[in-house]
Amino acid sequence: MIESEDVPEVAVMIDGPMYDMVFPSNWKIHQSSNHLEMQRALNLLFKFYPNEPWYGLLTDHSRPETKSWSRIIESHITPRGVVLVNDTKNRMNPVTGLRRITSASVYGGDLIRDLGWVWLNTVTHMYGDDALEMIGHSLGIRYLDQVIVKDLLVREGEIPVDQNHRRLYKGRPYIESDRQAYNEWLKDFPSLIESLRKRETDRSTEVPFSSVAR
Repeated sequence: MIESEDVPEVAVMIDGPMYDMVFPSNWKIHQSSNHLEMQRALNLLFKFYPNEPWYGLLTDHSRPETKSWSRIIESHITPRGVVLVNDTKNRMNPVTGLRRITSASVYGGDLIRDLGWVWLNTVTHMYGDDALEMIGHSLGIRYLDQVIVKDLLVREGEIPVDQNHRRLYKGRPYIESDRQAYNEWLKDFPSLIESLRKRETDRSTEVPFSSVAR
C-alpha cells in the first residue's frame, strides 16, 4: 500500500488470487479469476469506468514523495492532455530518443475515449508505454518536475525479480508477438495523430447548446 497522506481514489484489478492485505477504503477492488495480463486488466477497468475525467497509471513499484502529489497532478490535467511527473530516473527511450513514461502518468478522459484504450489494445503487455509516449510527445506533454514519485527498478537492483518478469501469458512468451503488434500499430500512427488532432479541433469549435439561439 502507498505510504502517503495523499491516497487517491483508484480502481484496481487483481489479476489472480486476492492479495493478503488491507486496501485503502477509497479503492475499488476488482478481481479476475482468469489471467488477464496488463493490457486486458487495464482496459477491462476502462470498460467498467468509461466516463472518468482522466485516467492515470501508477507503476507497481512507485513511491510518492511529494505532499499532495495526486491532487497536484489532477489540477494540471486537461480533457485531452498528458501529464508526467519526476520519477528521478529521467529515462529516455533507446529507440525513439523520447522521454519515457514516468512512474505516474495521467491522460485526459477525452483523449482516452478517442483512443478507445488505456493500454495499447493489440499487445499483451510490452510496448504499451511506447505507444503512450509517441502519442503524448505528438500531442504535447506537461511535465511536473516538482512532483516526485520515485520508480524502483529491477535492473538497478532496487527491487527483486518476480514471476511477472517472466513475460508469459497462458504459458507462452509474448515479447516478440507484442513487438510485431506494436510495429504494425506504428504504420497507422500518422493517421491516428491526424484524427486525434481533428477531434480536438472539432471539440474546440463546438457551440454550447445553451448559447444557440432558439
